Amino acid sequence: MKKGFILISTLSLVTILSFLTILISKQIFNDSVSTNIYQESIKKRIELINYEKFITENLLNNSNLLRNLNIAEKEFNFIAKRSFSNLTIELEDMNSCFNLNALVKSKNGITEKNDENVLNFLVFLSKSFVNKNSHIELLHRIVDSIDTNNFPETYGAEDLYYISNERLNLASDQNFYHKSQIKDLNLNFLTDADFQKIYGNICALPSNEIKLNINNINFNNQKVFHSIFSDLTVKDIEKIILNKPETGYLNYKDLVDRTSINQIKLKNKYIVFKPIFIKIKYTLQIEEYMFKLISFIDLSNRENNIIYRTISDENIYF
Repeated sequence: MKKGFILISTLSLVTILSFLTILISKQIFNDSVSTNIYQESIKKRIELINYEKFITENLLNNSNLLRNLNIAEKEFNFIAKRSFSNLTIELEDMNSCFNLNALVKSKNGITEKNDENVLNFLVFLSKSFVNKNSHIELLHRIVDSIDTNNFPETYGAEDLYYISNERLNLASDQNFYHKSQIKDLNLNFLTDADFQKIYGNICALPSNEIKLNINNINFNNQKVFHSIFSDLTVKDIEKIILNKPETGYLNYKDLVDRTSINQIKLKNKYIVFKPIFIKIKYTLQIEEYMFKLISFIDLSNRENNIIYRTISDENIYF
């Protein structure tokens, strides 16, 4: 009985060890495959960075493409298939969102609240159906995190708050680098539902201006345009969308002529007809794995125009 017991135990041990060996070998193989795929993704993303020069040069040299990013996106995806078989390119116009950094302005070397854009932001919150009780507190939190004075707004918090917590992705007296930083403003007074109502239509641009690309107005971002051009009616917005030629409005006169909208309603200083800032989003598939690369680009410059690159567009840490 003892010999049988020892034999069975030995066989069981051998079986278990064999099974573990198979599992370990499989894991090593999977890790090796994963490592090879990841290395391949790095190589491809480096190639994409080089290819990106072609995209930006074409956009800068072809105003028709720049005024209609949907057409440009289709063309670049078609051309890219020659070199990247499983690549998708998305072009995002960053001049169709409310720039949080426009809530302040520079004056005599000091960054302070921009009263005009503060009012625009409050209109934006109203148009987005955010609970009115949270409007002022949200506004004050954002302004105090960016301005360079040391005087807190009524519901804000000045520099000590922003530098005292190492977990916060914030730096006092500086423009937001990415809109995700708004999440670190301790917005416990704002419901998740209200936060989501605005998050898709806000951005953080390296500028203290609001410039909206009239050629990219649509039913998803019309709240932003309504907040700046508050005299526009829903019918006016529809006119702008429906009368836009395929290659976009050429200039202010073309916009007014085609829509017959009263010029008083359209504040020229806020309007652009081509994006100044864009994001180029690459999604690359290698076998069953998906890899991303996102470039944030300033098209007002031909050289050194990369603001940042990242592999995740949701949380930018720096």
